[in-house]
Amino acid sequence: MQHAIGIEAGFKTREQAAYEGIRAAIVDGRLEQGTTVNVSRLADEIGVSRITVGNALKRLSGEGFVLLRPHREAIVAPIDPGLIREIYLMRAELEALAGQEEARLITDADLADLIGINNQIAALREEPDLDVRALRAADLAFHRRLRQIASMPLLSQTLENLADRCEAFRARLLDSRYRVLPAPYRHTAILDALERRDPEGVSVAMRRHVLDGMDAMLELLLDPERDPEA
Repeated sequence: MQHAIGIEAGFKTREQAAYEGIRAAIVDGRLEQGTTVNVSRLADEIGVSRITVGNALKRLSGEGFVLLRPHREAIVAPIDPGLIREIYLMRAELEALAGQEEARLITDADLADLIGINNQIAALREEPDLDVRALRAADLAFHRRLRQIASMPLLSQTLENLADRCEAFRARLLDSRYRVLPAPYRHTAILDALERRDPEGVSVAMRRHVLDGMDAMLELLLDPERDPEA
């Protein structure tokens, strides 16, 4: 069953479906940061109870996607430069850690998969009508496939949460302005180090890759007219 907000009920519990749908709407920018979440309207739109939406919002609050205010509606967590910096610094170090394991464990088949996804990114960049959402999905698929190689489920889950919060910021600050979009060359240093099976090289490349995104967003907040790629 498909609801207006994009929730697939399927075999999932209603609460899980609500949680995933609201989370996805925040990450891709359909629910704007800093705006009020009307629980009653959202429950009607999704087709679940207010209690179900409330429980989903409690989970999202614990992950930092929404702020819950006593006896008032929830709000989507607003853009905060300090929080952006903190999340990206955390993610940079954890991606660097995962990168060391990825370099140690990667197989030729893994590398071929990553190159294939990167080629998809290149093809999407060449499309006459650029689809930022599809481009971003391919980039997320690249990083998700990369994390699988490390075989560290807890680390991967933590990074998935941090990456989704970064995506929520990107959707509003960079992607909406067509700035610092995913491009195959941004993964070149990572892929080269992986091919060499160089743990330190992958670690350095991953850290730089994440911090470049942080720098672009913070620069844009300070100077909205400046092109971070210039």
